[in-house]
Amino acid sequence: MLCACLFGLSACDSTSKPTPDAGPVIPAGHPLVTPSDEFQRVSRSGEAEPFRFAFIAQAGRHYDLIVEAENARYTVELRDAAGGTLLDTGDRGADGPSSSFFTRHWSGLGANAVYTVRITLHQTSSQDRFTFRFVDKGLDDHADLRATATTPWVPSEQSLTGLSEHPGDRDVFSFQTVNNHVYALACTFVSTSWEMDFSRGDESLLTRLVNDGREPSLQGGLAFKSPGGMFHAYIQYLEDDVATPLPYSCVLRDLGAEDHGDSFNTAATLPLGMPSFQGKMEYLQDTDVFALVVQPQHHYRVTCTIDGQKNCDLRGALRGETFFNPGLDPAHLALKASGPTHYLRVSLGFLNVPLQWQPGNYTLQFEDLGEDDHGDTLATATSLKGPVQAVQVSVPDVLDTDFFSFQATAGYRYQFGCERKEVALLSFFVDSQGQELEASRADDGQRWVETFTAPKTATYGLGLTTGYPEATGDYACEFKALGP
Repeated sequence: MLCACLFGLSACDSTSKPTPDAGPVIPAGHPLVTPSDEFQRVSRSGEAEPFRFAFIAQAGRHYDLIVEAENARYTVELRDAAGGTLLDTGDRGADGPSSSFFTRHWSGLGANAVYTVRITLHQTSSQDRFTFRFVDKGLDDHADLRATATTPWVPSEQSLTGLSEHPGDRDVFSFQTVNNHVYALACTFVSTSWEMDFSRGDESLLTRLVNDGREPSLQGGLAFKSPGGMFHAYIQYLEDDVATPLPYSCVLRDLGAEDHGDSFNTAATLPLGMPSFQGKMEYLQDTDVFALVVQPQHHYRVTCTIDGQKNCDLRGALRGETFFNPGLDPAHLALKASGPTHYLRVSLGFLNVPLQWQPGNYTLQFEDLGEDDHGDTLATATSLKGPVQAVQVSVPDVLDTDFFSFQATAGYRYQFGCERKEVALLSFFVDSQGQELEASRADDGQRWVETFTAPKTATYGLGLTTGYPEATGDYACEFKALGP
């Protein structure tokens, strides 16, 4: 009994009265504001001291801070009773007069808890008062603030439901992620105006999907790859008028680890001679990188096809270099192997962002077009002897350049010609330094011939190339030394 009295003296003192509950403690310098539709006006002059106020929150309620847009630029900071910052908006406001308002939505606050607001002005305006309203907008089933987000949301096949009770209501959910895992969010709405976002723990936006009512879709879906850590999902209706609460349901899924690496160091190896390979674009920004084992000096053609209304963007590179595709069709890549490995990068080409993201299954097909038949530089050029010499030329892709060299005598004429296809090959004569020289060209539609007169006795080169897929293929050509 003595112990009980030591811990509760009032219970042992029959003459004492219970101490009345003083209620929540309001921090000094913070006038208590009761939510209402009335305008609050604060006199100000230049960049004065921040205006502060406090309010007592009720659980499950949604509060709006509505600031007249005519006010100067300002920062709004919301803190809890312990002084922790729940929201710091940064610089907000308008450059000039406006009839609209800027609204901050706060919900997910504690029951009977004290919160403080600090408004700091950063730029004067023609008004001498800062005008705002602080309004209780009613019930809210999920929090609007990242700091008070509904947590934890564990990825599963189970639906999460929510309501948009009033215009501007945004529901925020937090969930833990695993490094290199892909997460997908799919939602069903009852209106065609909605928004879905993923953001990192620091609130930097990762991906966003918006339907502003132009599309009749009531469903949305998006996905991303996580580096690990905390992420947030934001779900919101964009209706200007909400007569009755608008419901929605969402499913958050962990799709597991990404199927392929996205860098030189994490590239999956594709063995020599593999005819095809299948992969998947798991999210909109997905990139898959592969190390294709090849035979040096061989030409290859790689083709990418993908299901759904999607397009492949296929590029190649040597290790450490920039990925590129020299062709006009991003779904086809021509390459000449200079070493035992060539890297490929697969991503999505240009497309209108779908409102319902679905993974895209793609197939890579590989063709070995054989070894390069002629050198592609003056140093590796095929030697021509003449006086008349038949030459077979194969141009497997738009990357191929074939070089030939010949000894010439000053004042003598030399001629090189080939049959032509829909588009003729490009030809050019060069000196030993690679400088292009003047030559004349004749083309009768069946065959072209280029004639060159040597300005001096020396070794010269002839190059053949094309930038058009229509000009690829095999050619019968002829070299002639015509004399002076």
